[in-house]
Formats: sequence, C-alpha cells, structure tokens
Amino acid sequence: MSVLDESAPVTRLRRSRPWRRTTCCLLALALMVVWTAMFLVAPHLRTGAGVRQVALFVHLAAMVLGFGAVLTLDWFALMWLLGRRQLATVVQVAYGVHTPVWLGLGGLTASGVVLAPDTSAPWTVVKLVAVLVVAINGLWARQVQERLAELDGNSPPRGVLLTATLVMVTSQAGWWTATAVGFLNAQR
Repeated sequence: MSVLDESAPVTRLRRSRPWRRTTCCLLALALMVVWTAMFLVAPHLRTGAGVRQVALFVHLAAMVLGFGAVLTLDWFALMWLLGRRQLATVVQVAYGVHTPVWLGLGGLTASGVVLAPDTSAPWTVVKLVAVLVVAINGLWARQVQERLAELDGNSPPRGVLLTATLVMVTSQAGWWTATAVGFLNAQR
C-alpha cells in the first residue's frame, strides 16, 4: 500500500497513545533550554576551514530535507483544502514526513552551531528565533496531526481546522524567515 493510497484507513496509522499537552509543553521547555545553550555556545566555537565547509554542506542538505518535507506536507494539506485529496491522505503524508522534518531541523541546528553564527547581529537573532519557533510549532503540529487522525477521515471541527491552519502558516513563516535571513547573512 502506497503512502498516498486514498483508500487506506487512517485508524491503522493512529498511535496507541496520543500526545498529551503536558508532554508537548515539557518538550517545548526542553527545546528552549537546548536552544539557549546553543545560542550561548555557538559564537565561541572555533573550527577550521575544512570543518566549516562540511558544516555548510550539512546545513544546506538538512535544509533541503527538512523544509522539503514541510513543503510536501503543506502541499497535500492545500490540496485537501481545495477538495483534491482526502484528509486521510494528508494524515498519511504527515506521518511519513515527520521524521525527515525533525532530522532536517536537527541537522540545521547542529551544523548551524558549528558555523559559529554572530549572535550579536540582530538578523541572526531573528533567524535563530525563527528556528526555535519552527521547532516548538512542530510539537504542536504533532498534536494537530493526532487530532486529525482521530477523525477517521471525517471533516474536522472548525477549531481543529483553524488550529491546523495556524500551525501551517506559522511553520511556513518560520522556515521562510530563517531561509531568507540565512541567504542575506551569507551575502555579507
């Protein structure tokens, strides 16, 4: 069965235990602690040119992996909103891209620390905050994904639909902000 098989039941995709808000909040707190530590350590790392080149390649590859997966999911969500895909398909794609999104975000973060960003520059801070927002938003996206899976393909209530839209818009804004600022910083 293909990941895009419109007839596949969503119930087979459900996790045995849905994410709880407490778990999401604890993970968000952990992300903020790790982000703060990286923010404070990154400017003080010194690496050679060879390591920097490898880190830059990993940074770009992780961007392709993570943001590409996000764009794929958001495309399927848009197709569902336009009536061209079933909700079950969007939920299947969400489960399928979950790992690449987090691997990409993790790769971006780890390689970004090695690239020793100038955290005193305002635009760099904007980029790093956008990355933090994307990560925390990803935790909330997982909760929305679980709520949509519970619907078994039925139309979501208005509140769930609004939450899903907010998560999608926040994700796109964060990824595009980080990408644009990263591009502008590379020009300097």
